[in-house]
Amino acid sequence: MTLSRPLKNALIVVLTYTCVVLILRYRRDGMDWGPALLIALFVTPLALLLSSGRDRLMATARRAGERARERRRGHAAE
Repeated sequence: MTLSRPLKNALIVVLTYTCVVLILRYRRDGMDWGPALLIALFVTPLALLLSSGRDRLMATARRAGERARERRRGHAAE
């Protein structure tokens, strides 16, 4: 299933923020809501950045694979 880029980014932001807040709040030595919400504000953009970096890396690898297949087909035709 493929999602549009804005929808994918929105889902990553919401899910990351929610998960980080809940993990920080309900871990064994739980944190108050205020610090958990603030830390999640700093972690969420980092997760979005890592996700976009992964997408860029995967797109580069896909293009490199397509070029390699084209080169193999060219050598096989000769």
